[in-house]
Amino acid sequence: MKKTILLTSIIAIAIVRMLSSCVDSEKDLYDPSYQTANPMGDGFAAPDGFDWATTSNIKVTVEVNAPTNDEFYYVVELYDTNPIISSDARLLDKGVAKGNEPYTSEISIENTIKTLFVKEITPTGLATVRSAEITNGIANCNFKTTIPSVRSLAASTRSFTTITDPNPNDTSLFPLECPSGIEKFISVNDCVEGGSYEVTASTKIINLWKNNLKLYVTEDIKLSEQIYLSPGSCLYILPGKKVSMPKSQNNGQQNCMITIGTGATLTIDKTIQLDSNYKLYNLGTINTENLICANSSVFFNAGSVNIKDKLSAENASSTISNAGKIKVEKIKIQGDSHIINTGTMEVEEETEINCTGGSWINEGTWYTDEMKISAWNDYCYNKCKLIVTDELEIKEGHLIVDGGGYVQCKELYMNNAKIELGAKALFEITEKAEYGYQNKDRGFKGTGTEKALLIIKKAVAETLKPNLIHYSGNLQVICSEHPIEKIDDWNICWTITGGAEWGEEGKNTVSIPESECSDGYNGGTPTPPTNPEFPIEVEDNKNYTYLFEDQWPLYGDYDMNDIVLTIQKRKIYTNKENKVTKFELSIDLSAAGATKSIGAAIMLDNVPANAITQPVEFSDNTLAKNFNLNNNNIENGQDYTVIPLFDDAHKVLGRDRYEQINTVSDYAGNTKPKNISFSITFNNPTISADAFNVNKLNVFIIVDGNRNPRKEIHVAGYQPTKLANIDLFGGNNDNSHHASKKYYISKENLAWGIMVPSNFKWPLEYVNIKTAYSQFSDWVTSGGTENEKWWNDFDVNKVFQTNKN
Repeated sequence: MKKTILLTSIIAIAIVRMLSSCVDSEKDLYDPSYQTANPMGDGFAAPDGFDWATTSNIKVTVEVNAPTNDEFYYVVELYDTNPIISSDARLLDKGVAKGNEPYTSEISIENTIKTLFVKEITPTGLATVRSAEITNGIANCNFKTTIPSVRSLAASTRSFTTITDPNPNDTSLFPLECPSGIEKFISVNDCVEGGSYEVTASTKIINLWKNNLKLYVTEDIKLSEQIYLSPGSCLYILPGKKVSMPKSQNNGQQNCMITIGTGATLTIDKTIQLDSNYKLYNLGTINTENLICANSSVFFNAGSVNIKDKLSAENASSTISNAGKIKVEKIKIQGDSHIINTGTMEVEEETEINCTGGSWINEGTWYTDEMKISAWNDYCYNKCKLIVTDELEIKEGHLIVDGGGYVQCKELYMNNAKIELGAKALFEITEKAEYGYQNKDRGFKGTGTEKALLIIKKAVAETLKPNLIHYSGNLQVICSEHPIEKIDDWNICWTITGGAEWGEEGKNTVSIPESECSDGYNGGTPTPPTNPEFPIEVEDNKNYTYLFEDQWPLYGDYDMNDIVLTIQKRKIYTNKENKVTKFELSIDLSAAGATKSIGAAIMLDNVPANAITQPVEFSDNTLAKNFNLNNNNIENGQDYTVIPLFDDAHKVLGRDRYEQINTVSDYAGNTKPKNISFSITFNNPTISADAFNVNKLNVFIIVDGNRNPRKEIHVAGYQPTKLANIDLFGGNNDNSHHASKKYYISKENLAWGIMVPSNFKWPLEYVNIKTAYSQFSDWVTSGGTENEKWWNDFDVNKVFQTNKN
């Protein structure tokens, strides 16, 4: 019973379709003023100038990084996303270039694509990828681009210009012996202000309240309490001598100083805290639990320091300067304090830079398990070697790695952070980089005149969202596992701009020499230079679906399924001049919702008919018998190349009667699409590859027989062939005008044919496309500026998904 009802419904639909077709045809022939109702609704119209295009033509120029006299060709490949990290990156075009012969091309891409990715492959097999922004239909990429240095070494030390380390050879600071003839220190009560005294083993307490005293330690002493120095007083621990005390947290007033000579030792059982311009200078050894610098105090080390717990610089421009070796559990810089290392720092746990006005600078070697930079700090510089054995975390901070500098960390976390890398700087993340959110002026930036190198084993998103990371400047990135470039065409996760490029591991072009500061990186291994194998092959397997209404110049039901054609593959072969030697096309006849005879063909709008000198080869040459073809299997009487596809869609799909095929759900007459393939060979290539872009393929249908003139229906905006009946232009609902090159557009600026750059699911029979695709109407009325990918949002119950739906 169900089958009977279904068959009755299908027959009824067919009868209505046939009757309406006959009436419309009669009116079309005899009354050009007759119009059918607007299928999109009364008052619905597209804005003037809307071209219905879903793809754009982009002019591309690529300068390769080659000498002008190089005899070998570089290969240039264009992609829609980064091919190094995206296995589904689509090859858009491919060609060759030399130093004095840039690669130029015109490609067709979806309107929503705003950035191209350009891959340069050298004659020695090395490869890099850069991005090229599309602006006003133009994309330029120059691999020769060098970025001028934006920061000098002198500028990087600006915040330290007022700091001068003590001279270790200055005997006024580091006396080698006690002045002769001075008295021994017994008690401060026996001292005279400004006097000098010798401290011996009998001293147990140093608690000064008279100013400007100088004490010279000539024997090992063990104090019973902390040192307390009066203003302007100094304690000199002479070479080889030892001083110990339980703690030193309140050790003096302003402008006091302790110096430790070569081979001497100062041991504090607990904490030593420097205050009020206090100076602690060391050429020997310091052992303590904590060392705290506060209130503009200065700690200078050119010897050895062992700190069980924490070294910190706190508030009021305190300074730590290390030219020797410090071993400590953790370091913290806060307030407006500063730390500079020209020696070796070994931090067992964490280095924390948590200040806005303070600074951290490393000109030596800095080892730390973890490191944190935060609080909008803008004065963190690494000029030599920084090794973070676990995680480097930068939150709202700024790290500068000067030219030749090296940073290695196991993991990196960045949130609104900036890392600048100078010429030949190397930044290596051995396990994982995790990105939060970075403003567009943050991320990684190469600032030198030569490339810096960023190596990431794996990059991940804390949460996939726009502005995860930005790479820019004179920088090469090596990372094969990375978050996707974009969530969609409006939510870009990361960018690579301003000369920055992606290197392919094992094939990258940047190497970093090994040095005292850097472990170096060898880069890719070049092979002997050679030219690529010609012809160059570019295969495009993206689907492009052509949808036609068959009632032109009258409106139909706007289900856009009277004929559905789907390009399955384009393949272009080019020679060393980037001219086409062969073109192959594979296209499916996917559906025929019409109930009349319909043929189809393709005009190559940029290929003159006389350019075809070899017969077009078809996979099935029985499908187009009613076309008047010349010996090269293209249509006679045409200025441009017209290649027939078929005479009658229904016969091609195996049907002897005109019934709907693949447009009605669960209909037994549905069938598999019919593939039609052909190839064109050029013996004397003169045609550029852009002539075979999808935008240059003028796909059209022929309604009511292949006569002369004939009724052709083209995609909106595409010109008719010389055999088309253009007398129908401007009649009925049509508003085409041949002289102004306005083709197949209605009086409401609607189309009878559109192309969708996807494997499109066309509407079921008599289902208006606006009903099946809810975003379609707004796309049309906005002139294509809204819902640019309207075809991704559809009602699954109103589209034909398979031949059984």
